[in-house]
Amino acid sequence: MVRESSADGAECRIVYSRCAEEEVDEVIAAEVALARSGGYTLEWKTYGHDEPSDLGARLVAAGFAPEAPESVLALRLDDTALTAFDPTGFDVRRIADPRGLADYAAISREIGRRNAEEERERLARILRETPGAMSVHVAYVDGEPVAAGRVYFKEGSRFAELAGARTKTTHRRQGLFIAAVGARLREARDRDRTHVFVDALPTSESTLRKRGFELVTRTQPYIYEPEVRAASNP
Repeated sequence: MVRESSADGAECRIVYSRCAEEEVDEVIAAEVALARSGGYTLEWKTYGHDEPSDLGARLVAAGFAPEAPESVLALRLDDTALTAFDPTGFDVRRIADPRGLADYAAISREIGRRNAEEERERLARILRETPGAMSVHVAYVDGEPVAAGRVYFKEGSRFAELAGARTKTTHRRQGLFIAAVGARLREARDRDRTHVFVDALPTSESTLRKRGFELVTRTQPYIYEPEVRAASNP
């Protein structure tokens, strides 16, 4: 089992699991108990190669809520890749100061994300405490923040992870998504990464694959919220 926890302990993500069929329900129950006692949100990422094959159904039975399926895509950072995602002509800025995350949050609110402020606070902590672990890039049109995305750098890895892409509904289909990806790819190469990967929703998968990203596997997150379960099971 491989876990990733947020700095404040409010969230935990299981990114790798390998359980025998006869023990998986016991393992799930133990993880639920830890989440309830710790009061944190637990995300369990399942992948196409995970066993047992009904792991998702078992998680739902244990109280996890399934989120939209995603595709794990990877891209080699060569000149062809950078040409395919060219940000030239766009105003894309790397946000280094936590105060600049207000622009990221403004984009999130416009597209209907309810946790925009909580996300802003979480990202601000990362920028303050481990600034080399994450970068945020925001695209502007006439000074207005309209598209954004994050890129994560794990120490000692040659890979970078793209995440958090979003574009205001008023500025879609204008090349801003591609520009924001391109800016992050260039930072990744400048920091000696050889590949990037991303968990892509269907809305972005086709765009990314047309420009060189390759499918690795399918994935689906399952979320356990202790407060929600406690409220429904007094």
